[in-house]
Amino acid sequence: MIRDDVLELARTAVAQRQPLLPEQIVEMVRPLAALPFLSPPLSEQDILDTANQLQREFLVLLGPAHVLVDPGHKPWLRARAHEINFRYWKRYRDYLIKGGFGAQVVNAISDVTDDILDLAGDPSIEGTWSRRGLVVGHVQSGKTANYLGVINKAADAGYKLIILIAGIHSNLRSQTQERVDLGFVGRDSDQLLNRQVNARHIGVGSLNPQFTAAAFTSRAIDFRRNRADGLNISIHNLADPAIFVIKKNPAILANLIEWLRSTSSTGDRLMMPLLVIDDEADNASVNIAKDPALPNTINRRIRELLSLSTRNTYIGYTATPFANIFIDPDIDTDGHGKDLFPRDFIIGLDAPTNYVGAREYFLEDETERLAVELEGTEDWLPTTHRIEVEVESLHSSLVEAIGCFVVSKAIRILRGQGERHHSMLVNVSRFTRVQSQIARLIRERLVQVKEAVENRYAVPMEAALRDPVMQSLYQAWEKYYGSAPEQWPEVQAELHRAAAGMTVVEVNASKNSDTLDYRAHADTGLNVIAVGGNSLSRGFTLEGLTVSYFLRNTQMYDTLLQMGRWFGYRDGYGDLCRLFLKPDARAWYAFIAAASEELRDEIRRMEAVGLTPADFGLAVRSHPGTLLVTARNKMRTASQIVREVGLAAKLVESSVLYVDDGPREFNVTRVKTLVTTLEGQDFPQEPVGDIRKVPGKLFRKVPVGVVVDFISAFVIHPGNIEMQTGPLLDYIQKRGFQEWDVVLVSSSTAGPDEIETLSTGTRIGLQVRQMKAGTLRRALNVSGKSRRVASRGIEKEGLTPEEIELAKTEHRKAHSQEKAGKTIADHFFRHARTRPLLMLHLLRARSDDPELPEQLHAAYGISFPGLRPGEKETPVVYTANLIAFREIYGGDDDERDEEDDLVEA
Repeated sequence: MIRDDVLELARTAVAQRQPLLPEQIVEMVRPLAALPFLSPPLSEQDILDTANQLQREFLVLLGPAHVLVDPGHKPWLRARAHEINFRYWKRYRDYLIKGGFGAQVVNAISDVTDDILDLAGDPSIEGTWSRRGLVVGHVQSGKTANYLGVINKAADAGYKLIILIAGIHSNLRSQTQERVDLGFVGRDSDQLLNRQVNARHIGVGSLNPQFTAAAFTSRAIDFRRNRADGLNISIHNLADPAIFVIKKNPAILANLIEWLRSTSSTGDRLMMPLLVIDDEADNASVNIAKDPALPNTINRRIRELLSLSTRNTYIGYTATPFANIFIDPDIDTDGHGKDLFPRDFIIGLDAPTNYVGAREYFLEDETERLAVELEGTEDWLPTTHRIEVEVESLHSSLVEAIGCFVVSKAIRILRGQGERHHSMLVNVSRFTRVQSQIARLIRERLVQVKEAVENRYAVPMEAALRDPVMQSLYQAWEKYYGSAPEQWPEVQAELHRAAAGMTVVEVNASKNSDTLDYRAHADTGLNVIAVGGNSLSRGFTLEGLTVSYFLRNTQMYDTLLQMGRWFGYRDGYGDLCRLFLKPDARAWYAFIAAASEELRDEIRRMEAVGLTPADFGLAVRSHPGTLLVTARNKMRTASQIVREVGLAAKLVESSVLYVDDGPREFNVTRVKTLVTTLEGQDFPQEPVGDIRKVPGKLFRKVPVGVVVDFISAFVIHPGNIEMQTGPLLDYIQKRGFQEWDVVLVSSSTAGPDEIETLSTGTRIGLQVRQMKAGTLRRALNVSGKSRRVASRGIEKEGLTPEEIELAKTEHRKAHSQEKAGKTIADHFFRHARTRPLLMLHLLRARSDDPELPEQLHAAYGISFPGLRPGEKETPVVYTANLIAFREIYGGDDDERDEEDDLVEA
């Protein structure tokens, strides 16, 4: 094949001239594709495909995984490697490379899957044993490729029974089954389950059809006892392993347990090694029952399933392990077995360097163009609405987003990606009834677009733009893609091809739900606008996702990140991606993204000093931010929670303020008085920020007594769960901090009416913050849902040049050079800090609510240093009243979709 010849020639050329930029690789391929002895010449699409493949092979890297392991584990895999025929793995490896994975990335996957399999346990060891582990990846980053690698190697090593639990929704289970068919079974499972002798070979089976696993489920059919019996296959006598891909559903789990139990000759436990992989392990698997001896149904069923085998291993996969770390590692109830706490190992996966994730969207300053902030949507569809709401038209911003979707497809056609999948996500309501209304209106708009484009795409630009629909498409191009190399006349010429095949589907649990089948359109590409709720929010991959329109309202760490279907790989069209969301949602995402990065970095740090999964669980459970998660998990079963919390290397801020003038004015006075006191003392003082404008002030080596007096007097709103005065003062006393740095933060962009002058003459630029009235009486939330007062980077104040360089070094260690980015997360500064930092803020409230005046407010935050070598954390006790919590943050039912109830029914 000509393209293969060009690829081989280009590989040699690129290998001799590394390092190269992506655009340089394209220019190297182009003349090779035109060599006279290669006929016919490659198309532009083939040239770009070849260049993209070379970029994956030479430019995309995958960093090492970080492993926390129980010290009692005895490695076994490498000692047995010469005895194992890795036929499944070798076939899967070839499949990955053929599918475009670079050899360096595949080798890295091989290394980490070796580690996971080794930690899972040696299936050849007889007796009774069980293992529990957790793999932490990134949303949409390739966890599926990883666990398919583990499944293939586990089959080679001798695991005979493999059960993959694939989320709570049928469409996700079906998509996962398809990937298992392609990457492990090698045959069409629908045909296998219908007992077709010549079921066609697909995926790995097309590369090597000599062996196959026994599939007891298919794309169309979840586990059913009558189907399993009808196969007439004894799982005890199989030469190759049996694979089940099931939905995380109580009835299905119960049926599978009973069927497997009936296959045992003793009617008791199975004697074959069992591997259970739980995808999205934080969702529904964690036991949140009030009585741990009476676990909730799904948690109980998974534990019963594991207990069926004398040799069993459970590996949970998730990108958001905030719930998993609250599992009690010591629970072992009669008949249910040990709970699912990852007591044996936790592995943190790196993401390849071409991954676009939460950091790139929300933590790097230069990526603001990817997100479009929505305004005025509350009048159209309130974030909190009832199922009976009637939506009669589309909001102008959604019409604009649809225009972006059509235009971006035309640009992708010009880039040679016309036959690639192209998707748009619309997630605006948790109710399927409302989703159906939105889908109908989008279909109507799409008909208008198709008609206008068909009639006008080939006429001169001036005539085309007389049509209002064409004008709206032009405005979308000008606003969002005007800086791209593709100009409007050539974009207009491709609009008909772009729009003609577009369709709208509903993806939910209702009767009106459509099928989103990318495989059926593999050759031509599916161009689809997917409207849905939670079915589109957990695990389900929208291929070629380019435009996302998101109005959902949640404050759950895991739910929010999992809704980020826009994360992933966008080779060749990353600059076209747009995310339409509300400003407070963007701020909240940034907060959660920072918390997630800190969690991953904690795994790396703990690995370096040889700590265990139990240590990690203890450390993360004591994080002040996870009080939010704890409260959610206990919402139905308790009126208050009491938790020990450690504050080493943590930031706490007074992000919920009083509306009342009394406490508001008192706190402003407290901040001003403290600054006046510090200015009158002989402490080292220096300006911070832009000294040409309105700099802040840094005071070094302030005695602890001055700080304690300030904290004791400052009036904290009860909505600030982690800012309770008693625990804070207790922690400060236990850590023995004698000297502090204190910074009065000033805004360098403050206008003339945003300057506050203190009694000493010091001028401070007020920081303007969007504030919203909380649902709790007298509450005002700073920066909406983000709960963040200080801007990124302020926690660097007070550090020495050596400490700043240490933070930069740790930042580079945590992220590969290509992924490090310019923005250093504040938690690196905290770990480098030797003195705690007290941050004082004077804020000007801004709000869309006319009843909230632009008042002056005060807030403060503390950046605590990390633990020094040999120092142990000294947690303090926090108490959270969950009745007040519900009033501030809403109840856990606020995040449930209507379709969740349908699934559970």
